[in-house]
Amino acid sequence: MKRNFINQKELSDKFWNIECSGKIQTISFGKTGTKGRETVKEYADEKECLQESEKLIAQKIKKGYTEIQENGEIPQKIELSENEKADIYFWDAIEKSNKYKKAHWSEYDIDEHIENLTDHLSKFGKERMILFEKTLQEKLSELYTAEIAELSIILECDFKKENGVYIFDDYLSDDGFIYFRCWLLLKGKEFFEDIKADIQSFVSGKYSFDVADCWAEGLLYVADDAYAQNHEDEESIIKDTVYELYPENDYDGMNRSMSRKPKGGADLHTMYPKLVEEIGELRSK
Repeated sequence: MKRNFINQKELSDKFWNIECSGKIQTISFGKTGTKGRETVKEYADEKECLQESEKLIAQKIKKGYTEIQENGEIPQKIELSENEKADIYFWDAIEKSNKYKKAHWSEYDIDEHIENLTDHLSKFGKERMILFEKTLQEKLSELYTAEIAELSIILECDFKKENGVYIFDDYLSDDGFIYFRCWLLLKGKEFFEDIKADIQSFVSGKYSFDVADCWAEGLLYVADDAYAQNHEDEESIIKDTVYELYPENDYDGMNRSMSRKPKGGADLHTMYPKLVEEIGELRSK
């Protein structure tokens, strides 16, 4: 049995080949186009060798590897744009630094996540930190919408309940709305895409949150703090550099407007009944 696999997902460009001959398993792996490395393992018998090899194959497929038929050509890796690479770097950093992404909300700590993220970024050079900050500002800008503002109102603003209807105050501070969007970004790429498509995905059952703590101001300073860890004698310059290179980034909304004015009052209950009822019940406890 001999099978060949490649992984060209996102930034990856790797091969992984496995061969069984009797009770001997041989695996070769590495970057596509190189000789790579080889490991050899002997099992008790041919049956065990095949069983363990099938387990490894299943694991590789789950991780994004696809099979190349015998004598088949390995496809040319499609080069990603700089923006695509920056997007991958950004979400990879957010998700790798969150040790509790699958845990119950009570186990998650915003400050710990931000501290881990700062440590993660500090291992890279200035260029990667600039890309992170640039992408952060772009993602915050994407979340500058009336719908996201309405989600913030439902989660944070004062409300009352009259005749079974939740009625919300619609005041949002500019800074508070930035901190709220930072909090949303810390939940990762899948959540970001879901929440942009429909804010009621917040109560889809896929995610777990502490709705009493919806600000993550510290995310705004992660890149500068990461740079400062290895450059104590220099000013934290990442945010300033991004501002100079990409002055069009307008995540705070000072020079832009939403497509419509966010709703408040009883309108939110009509627009988002499931979201309002579930969050309203939680906040009433």
